[in-house]
Parts: sequence; structure tokens; C-alpha cells
Amino acid sequence: MDSDQRLTILHDHYKETFARIRELERSRDRHFLIVIALYGFLAVQIAYPAQLSGSIESITVLGTQLEMGRLPLATLLSATWVFTLAIGLRYCQGSLAIDRQYPYLHELERTISPLVGGGQLYQREGDVYLRKYPVLLNGAWLAYVVLFPLILLGATIALLLAEWFRLDYPMLHSAFDTGIGLALICFFFLYRFEPYVRERIRRHARNGCLD
Repeated sequence: MDSDQRLTILHDHYKETFARIRELERSRDRHFLIVIALYGFLAVQIAYPAQLSGSIESITVLGTQLEMGRLPLATLLSATWVFTLAIGLRYCQGSLAIDRQYPYLHELERTISPLVGGGQLYQREGDVYLRKYPVLLNGAWLAYVVLFPLILLGATIALLLAEWFRLDYPMLHSAFDTGIGLALICFFFLYRFEPYVRERIRRHARNGCLD
């Protein structure tokens, strides 16, 4: 295979990979906003159940109209927890998929760049983008991938405690909601904090072996 053929194949593959990342980012951002809205809805259901029961008659979900006014409040709350778990899991999966794709995209750029002249050519998402990285973008990254999961974990615990102490719902519903909330906590811990903890343990073990 000559260099022109190799460049064409790599370039096409790069474009497909970049398009896939952009599609994943759009999906992740949608799930991010939905998760925020669902946590707000959970908070309203737990803090103001009486006002909520008289204010919502029906909603449309995926083209299907649901008569919310006929549902018991405990059932509506449990359904919201389940939906939040599903969307939260999709958000975590999408974020991890993006994180896993970018190192491969950077490797493609490092491979293609020498074929088109080297230097800063074909380094848009890699070396050129990361050079002199603005402090504002570092702050946005910190808020997006660290603060948001922490806030969500704290909000989940607060909502579960409030449900147990503020609402007089059947224990079966509260126990079910607690299980869903704990699953959310587990998923977000595995998504953002478990890799960090695992890496710290690996480094500690490596340093211990060197000693």
C-alpha cells in the first residue's frame, strides 16, 4: 500500500471517528439536561406532593400521553426514580464512550500528521487544541466531570432521606425508591470515581513494590 492510499484510508477513518464522537457528545449533553430536569422533578414531588397532585393532569412522553392525575403519587415518584436511573445510566455510558474515543483520535492525528507535512498540521483535536489550554476550560471540565457527579450523589442521598422522613408513602415504595437511588449512586461512582481510586491503588502498589 503506497502512502497516498494509506493517507486516504486513515483520513476517512478519522472523519468517521470524529463524527461518531460528535454524535456521542450531542447525546451525552441531552442526557445531562434531562437528568437535571428529572432531579428537579423528583425534588418537587418530594417537597410539594400535595401541590403537584393538583397541578399535573397529563404529560406526553415519546409521543404517548400519560394521564398523570390518575396515578397515585407514590407510583409516580417510583416511576420518576426508574426513569432517572435509565437516563443517568445512558449519560454515564455516553461520557465513558467519549473518554475512550479521544485517545484513539489523537493517535490517528499523530499517525496522519507526518503524511501531510508534520508540524502542527492535522493536530486540531490533539496537540494544537491542548496547547495553552485556557483556565476557563479547565474550570468547565472540573465542573462537568467532577462537581456534577458529586452534586448528583449528594442530591440522591438528600432526596432519599427526605422521602423517608417527609412522605407517608407505603414502605414498599420507599424501599424500592431507595434501591433505585443506591443504584444511581453506584453507577455514578463507577463512572467517575472508581477509575481514579483504582489508579491510586495501582500507583501505591507499584511504589510499594519498588520500595
